[in-house]
Amino acid sequence: MNKIKQRASLYSIALVILLIVIFIVTIVQDKKHVLDEKTSAHRALLRNSFDLAMLDTQKGLSELACKIARNREIVDAFAAHDREELYRLTLPYFEEAKGRGEVDMSGFIGADGVHFLRLQDPKKYGDNILHKRPVLAHAIKTRQSVTTLDVTIYDVSVVTIIPIFKNKTFVGLIQTVAKIDRVQKRLDAHSGIKSAIAFDTKKLKSLLPDSKNIIYHGYSIVSSNDPLFDKLPPSFTFSNSNSYTIGETDYVIASRSLTNYENEIIAMMTCAFDITEDVTEYKREIRNLLLVSLFLLTVVAIVLHYGFRVLIRRIERDTEITRELNQKLEHQLHTDHLTSLPNRNALIRDMHTTRFYALILLNIDNFKEINDFYGHAIGDETILALTNSIQDAIQNLPMQLYKMPSDEYAITLSEAMNSTQLEAARLSIISHLQAQYYDLHGASIYVTLTMGMDIARNRSHNTIDLLANADMALKTAKKRRLSYQLYDETMQIRQEYQHNILWSKKLKEAIEENQFCLYYQPVFDAVSGDIIEYEALIRMIDNNGEIVSPGYFLPAARQSRLYPLLSRFVIDEVFNMLETSPHTYSMNLSVDDIFDKPTKEFLMQKLRDSAHTDRIIIELLESEGIENYPEVSAFIAEVKTFGCRIAIDDFGTGYSNFAHIIKLDVNFLKIDGSLIRNIDTDTNAQTILMAITEFSKHLGLKTVAEFVHSEAVYHKCKEMGVDYLQGYYLGEPKPL
Repeated sequence: MNKIKQRASLYSIALVILLIVIFIVTIVQDKKHVLDEKTSAHRALLRNSFDLAMLDTQKGLSELACKIARNREIVDAFAAHDREELYRLTLPYFEEAKGRGEVDMSGFIGADGVHFLRLQDPKKYGDNILHKRPVLAHAIKTRQSVTTLDVTIYDVSVVTIIPIFKNKTFVGLIQTVAKIDRVQKRLDAHSGIKSAIAFDTKKLKSLLPDSKNIIYHGYSIVSSNDPLFDKLPPSFTFSNSNSYTIGETDYVIASRSLTNYENEIIAMMTCAFDITEDVTEYKREIRNLLLVSLFLLTVVAIVLHYGFRVLIRRIERDTEITRELNQKLEHQLHTDHLTSLPNRNALIRDMHTTRFYALILLNIDNFKEINDFYGHAIGDETILALTNSIQDAIQNLPMQLYKMPSDEYAITLSEAMNSTQLEAARLSIISHLQAQYYDLHGASIYVTLTMGMDIARNRSHNTIDLLANADMALKTAKKRRLSYQLYDETMQIRQEYQHNILWSKKLKEAIEENQFCLYYQPVFDAVSGDIIEYEALIRMIDNNGEIVSPGYFLPAARQSRLYPLLSRFVIDEVFNMLETSPHTYSMNLSVDDIFDKPTKEFLMQKLRDSAHTDRIIIELLESEGIENYPEVSAFIAEVKTFGCRIAIDDFGTGYSNFAHIIKLDVNFLKIDGSLIRNIDTDTNAQTILMAITEFSKHLGLKTVAEFVHSEAVYHKCKEMGVDYLQGYYLGEPKPL
């Protein structure tokens, strides 16, 4: 027994020692991690403070340069080479900005690169230093604004250069300059951090050969706010951000590269933050924690035996809690939270373990209307009431009820029935449900249902297929507006799914291979017979080189969210045609294109970059809700500022509304082909067309008849006053 006790004691002592070592190492690592986090926070503060200081400096320079460049009198004086007038007009701006501490120097450089005027030194002009200051040559060549770090003939500075034009003629440059000390002062103001700016020594000497600065690793300290940077440690490098001990003080010294207009590194911003207090606190905490740890671990060693017992009991209790939580999670995973019925996950689980002989899917026909009209609270109560009704209907049948997502239920049959028995059961369920009215808070609600069912016809029938087949039957019933549909193999839904998948795959491959082109159909003036525009129509090119009509691939594009890519392809091709031909082009956009930010911004950028936007007509498809979107009106107003015109496509279909056409401020109404197709013989269509043309004339809108496919239709449209005509009789779509 004594040997056992001794062995146990030795094991306990060894365990305590091991725990002490692990605990101490863990604490030390944790405190070191805290110190590292503080150090990282200091580095981030250094970087952010510098960025803020640079942005403040650049903002002041840019505001001054823009004020000067926008002043017409100043531009005129510069263009007239009137130095005295230019100096008189510009000096107040310069002195005001300099008084605010935003600028040190400013001047004008002519288009030939010669300094025309230095505001800080007006008697010094006529020199050309483009060879020494490439940024000036770059700005003259590109005629674009530049903000960069550079060396002037006076000092290292932040420079903003803006081109000046008069009547689109390049006159020269306005240059505003702040010495690097300005950045230093702003950095001090924002954070009080010790900092220095080091400039590339070679570039500095090229313009300021007499400069005398401390040099570190090829960079010269041109500005600093503390003697610390006069003698940095030998281990210091600009490439690494590290902590250093200098004398009795600990610092974080971090550097970041500064680039010029060509993204070339020309300087380093180096900052130092005193972390002595953090390091001292870290050491003190480590010492205190070690003492406390030794004491606590000694106590732990004494009560270790009892602790093991408590630990075991706690583990057993936690295991029980975990078991209960798992059971709750299992319940939540397989139970509908509203009705407490088993849900779709439970159905799929049961289908893998239980044989079902039939499966019925029930869908509420008017649930969206109930929610919209009475509110979601009444909608939830309707679901609960219907659940009770379905349970009452199947309580004496070998059936199980499941709550599917949204407004759908599933009923499974767990015992075999012949077709007569199953049909009788189905009819009894429907009869029971159709007799129910639900009185909820004074509202009498009647629920109509659509049913889809599949039957396992033999033992080899895959139970999992029941759900998919019943869903196909339900969708078919909805599509055909039937209250019930039994699945059979003659249904084409699976083939439709496969067809949609095939075209989605083809569409994706065509997008990856850029297998699209545009065909153009002419639109003719009904009076003169001249072509007034071409409508751009997209086509797919299959792997055999054959042209595919959009009716095959556009539905797949809309469902697979690839439609915006096709819209952007059409936009890009039409703008390319604008640059190479004199014609006017129309292109189709949907409301979804307007709401798709990348597509809308792509179009706007094209409009901003093009000089031919007055030859663009944008056709918007008339659809439900188009008049309710403020974004649509805003879009039309925006594109019209570029000279574009707007047409409403397929006007005269299901959502025609004269009122919202007036609100949208359009130019053309393209009358849908369903009205034009039989216009020569259909008196009702003629009446509608007459109303549209009269309405359009009063509002100053032009009308376009689509689907002009015969001579009789052509003459009838002209007779009824349609302005423009389009159709295969006049011209088929084809490449240009």
